[in-house]
Formats: sequence, C-alpha cells, structure tokens
Amino acid sequence: MLLLRTALVVALAAAPTVTPVTTTVLTTTGRTALTYTGYMNGESFQQDGITTYAGWQYAAFWDQSGYVNLSRRKVPSGAWQNLRLTDYLTTSTDSHNTISIGISGQDGTLHLAFDMHSSALRYRRSVTGLAGAPDSAAWTPASFGAVQTTLTGAALPALTYPQFFRAPDGRLQLALRTGTSGAGDEALFEYAGGRWTSVGRFLDGTTADNNPYLFGIEYDTTGLLHVTWTVRETPNASTNHDLYYAYSRDHGRTWRNNAGSVIATTGSSPLRSDAAGLRVWAIGQNRGLINQESQVVGADGVVHVLASHLPAGAPDNPDFTAARENAVLVHYWRDKQTKAWHQTYTPFRERSSRGDIGVDAADNLYVASGDSATRELHIETASKASRWSDWTLRHTSEPIYFSDPLIDHERLRTSGTLSIFAPRYGGSQIDVQDWTVHP
Repeated sequence: MLLLRTALVVALAAAPTVTPVTTTVLTTTGRTALTYTGYMNGESFQQDGITTYAGWQYAAFWDQSGYVNLSRRKVPSGAWQNLRLTDYLTTSTDSHNTISIGISGQDGTLHLAFDMHSSALRYRRSVTGLAGAPDSAAWTPASFGAVQTTLTGAALPALTYPQFFRAPDGRLQLALRTGTSGAGDEALFEYAGGRWTSVGRFLDGTTADNNPYLFGIEYDTTGLLHVTWTVRETPNASTNHDLYYAYSRDHGRTWRNNAGSVIATTGSSPLRSDAAGLRVWAIGQNRGLINQESQVVGADGVVHVLASHLPAGAPDNPDFTAARENAVLVHYWRDKQTKAWHQTYTPFRERSSRGDIGVDAADNLYVASGDSATRELHIETASKASRWSDWTLRHTSEPIYFSDPLIDHERLRTSGTLSIFAPRYGGSQIDVQDWTVHP
C-alpha cells in the first residue's frame, strides 16, 4: 500500500511552471573583460550578487571604468536607483574579483566585499539602518564608509570568495577562503554590535595540501547552519572530487558530520575533509566536476546541492575543458529525517557556465543555468511532491546571455518571484528577469 501511494503521488506531481513578468536593465556599462570563462559580474560563488530585504531589492556590479556600483529598487516594480562608489578603482579584469552583498538583520547595515583573488581584503559597510529603513534612508555614496583592508584589526592576506549569510536571529556572518587554489582553508567572521569578530578557521585544507571549495553555506529556519563543499587536490580543476557536508547548531562554533556527531571546533580543530562521515557522495577525479555551483536549504530543512559533472556511464576525462562539454547538471539532496543523500541526473548541460538553485516557500526547486556554447539562459524546475525527480525545462532564452546567472533567493522564498541577475554576452548589459512561479 505504501509503495502504491508513493507511486501515485509521483504520478500526480508536476514540476512548477513560471510566467514572465518583466525584464529590467540593471546597467549597460558593465565590465566586459572575459577571464576564467566568465565576467566579474555574474559568478556562481557570489553570495549574494542580488538579494531582497525589507521590501527592497539590491544588486551589485562593476562598471567598465572599474568602480563598484550598487543599485536598489522597491519591489515589485520600482525603478532602479544606482550608486557609483568612485573612491575605489579596480584595475582587475579577473572574474574571481566579484562583489558580494550582506545585510545585517540586527542593525540594518549593508555590507560589501569585493575585488579579492588571493589578495588583501576589500570591504566597506553602510551607515546603520540603510537597509533596515530603506524608504527613509538617504541613498547616496556618503551612506557608505571607507574601504577597509581588515575586519578585526589583524591583517588578512590571500583572501578569495567572500560569502555573506544571515542567521534567523539576524546576525550576519562572512566566510572567506584563505590561501590559494589547491592549498586553502575557510575562515568565519561574525558581525554584531557594530563590529566584526573572528570566529576562526572552520575548514582546513592546507594540512592535507588541498582546497575545499564551498557549494554554499546557509542557515535553515531552525537555526542550523549547513555547509557543503568539494575538494581540489591541485590547482588543476580536474582534481575536484566528492561531495562533503557538515552542519552546526551553534552558529559555526562546533560542527557535526552527516550522522550528527561533533567532529570539529572552529579555530582549534577545524573540519578536515578526511574526517569520518563528511564525505556524503563519492565523485571521482577527472569527472569534470565544477567547484562552487550552488546550495540551498528549504523550509523543511532539506539541503539541496546543484553540481555538474560527467554522467555515470561516461569515461573519465583528465582534460577538464573537454569533460565539461559532456557534463550534466546533477541534483543532490539530504533527507532531514533519514539523513540519507539522494542523487538525480538531469539532461541539462552548461559547458563552462554554472547554475544557481533556489527554493520557494513550498520547497519546490528552481534552477537558472546558462550554456556557454549556445549563450542561452534556461530555467528548470522540480516539485517537492515528486521528491524532486520531475526536473523539467520551463524556459529557454534567446542566445544572448553568458557567464553565471544569479537567483535572488530571498525574494523567491518569501514572495514567489523568481528574480534572475543575467549578464548578456559581451558583459556590458545586465538584465534582471522577474518570473512568477506556479507551484
């Protein structure tokens, strides 16, 4: 009877559909340099490049002159209001040097981290309340403090991949890679009371001379902090391997493996990928596995990872670029009750691009993914009712987009609007697409 009921639910399930609302132009002066197969605007590891808070949406981008720009609009249909911060000029064309946005739920400050690839910190924050009271706040460059190269007073060399994330209690945290490709760690910082403190190293790669690359780090609604990653053994991306997972009950101070056993303490004994119970899915080297695709956690506490690599029947290929031509999007998810991980291969390809996975209030999934060969943007969806097995292509764009699309996760989760930051081919124009979702 149980098997029959499960089969009936799957048969009746239907992947969500999406209806276009509007596409607005964020800028026509975006930075156009193409490096590492992407632009400085629109990379999968930007957490976040576009986000919504207190009824306003924020998006950050580099302009062609090399200045940080921050735009906001009142949702659902306000006009974009842009700030150009001209007191800092980048000379970089490196697509690792993206801009990430963080918002403190405790004092309404807006935080920017930017222009880092194994280099010194670049960070600045707004006055108190800029994001907390957006209707009355002055939206001017003077609302932001000076660029800083330290968070706590201590020097922070060789930093990459700043990722902001907010706990249910409003506290803002920041994860950063220290070190270099093939030999790096992950460090955690926390903002409270108007200042940053160092929590410490929470992922150790340098001891084993490798580098953990995060798929994502994010809280669920109960306050558990979930992190997933892959490991690279050398600077060669062909050595990426395996899916790892850990979670924390105390804002990243101590960490538990998939079974729930405490196995690491941030600072004194950080997570090491060879520790028991951290590897949750075996993916070999030479499988075209791209690092840092995407992670999201549903309201039901289920952790979802979007990865892409060669399908099961394909032979190993040490040529990473060639392997990516045949890689497909793969969905991994963790059942909260049983703690078992599941894998679903999809038929969708990206080549050198990476996708973003988002979840709505009913725990249905949405993926925005590009294809670097066709220059098309795709939207794929899957329903919770099918246990996310009914992946369906819902939209294919005209062939004008490139680099990595970014989803506004907060807006999708809270208002049922799929908002996508989408750089056009050439990099100068960035669109923001809005779609209504129909679970």
